[in-house]
Amino acid sequence: MRSTTKILALSATAALALSGCGGGGGESGGGSQLTFASYGSEYQDAQNDSLLTPWAEEAGVTVTNDSPTSYPRIAQMVDAGQVTWDVVDTEPFYPVANCGTYVEELDFSNIDTSQFPEGTWSDCSIPFAQYATIMVYDAEQFAQAPQDFEAFFDVEAYPGTRLVPNWAGGGALEVALLADGVAPEELYPLDLDRAFAKLDTIRDHLQFWDTSSESQQALEDGTVDLALVWSGRAYEAELNGSTFEPVWQDALLAWASLSIIKDSPNLEAAQSLIEYAAQAEPQARFAERQPYSPANLEAQPELDEVQEKYNVAAPEVQDQAIVTDVQYWADHNDEANEAWTAWSTS
Repeated sequence: MRSTTKILALSATAALALSGCGGGGGESGGGSQLTFASYGSEYQDAQNDSLLTPWAEEAGVTVTNDSPTSYPRIAQMVDAGQVTWDVVDTEPFYPVANCGTYVEELDFSNIDTSQFPEGTWSDCSIPFAQYATIMVYDAEQFAQAPQDFEAFFDVEAYPGTRLVPNWAGGGALEVALLADGVAPEELYPLDLDRAFAKLDTIRDHLQFWDTSSESQQALEDGTVDLALVWSGRAYEAELNGSTFEPVWQDALLAWASLSIIKDSPNLEAAQSLIEYAAQAEPQARFAERQPYSPANLEAQPELDEVQEKYNVAAPEVQDQAIVTDVQYWADHNDEANEAWTAWSTS
């Protein structure tokens, strides 16, 4: 994921408005309003249906939507003292890097963080939905399924083209180190030189994707043989007839984070929405609409067979997954991207 791109490459939609039609107003008080910023398209539509509409009706709040999430726009609003957004959906490193400056510290007195996977919440954010960066392989091409990331670098046993995200935080660096023998508990801080050296061993077999729609298209077209992709895109590709299968060992767990913009003009309503979004029920509803999994592990969405196959909240997936170190990426995102650009364009 990149700070300048949208999760799942979702296109922006026009601003929408939701009017709260509840009576008493809930904790946030009747007659108030809130602006929610996210990534548009079906993703934000699903957030409206599963989260914003039921909360607004209960709390008596008028909700306005805006998109897409933009980190420069957040900075401009806060720096100018003209904040128009209240709650925002971001990548997990952003609220860690900007806690207290561009996003508010949250009140956790009414939020049960024990139901979130370790490392997925911060002082300024809660996780709303989970996904993972995983290896997928063409089951029609390979009779024997690869078991771990070492296979991604074994061009003799698994010949063909590999597809990876084209930025530092996309997961290829972690995957390279894991394949090179680094233990998951010793993964961070990343040894960038060692990671790039490992990637050099398959450089001639690599292709890159810049948007997740490109990664999904490559799976559906069969133009690659193995790939590092987001679990949601692998799910969508399978629905469209892809013959690729997931490998869950050492899946890199990530999530969509919800935060309150610094100096939010509707702070009380924003805190109320955050508390509602942390609960199991709205997260389960969202998971039934989008190829994400609840971050609240008490959530029990009703999933069909393919949705369940890509449910990263399943205990057997959680037991194998590696939680992305957001503090590392909060501290080192810029320098890692500079190193990635230098390597990928050399």
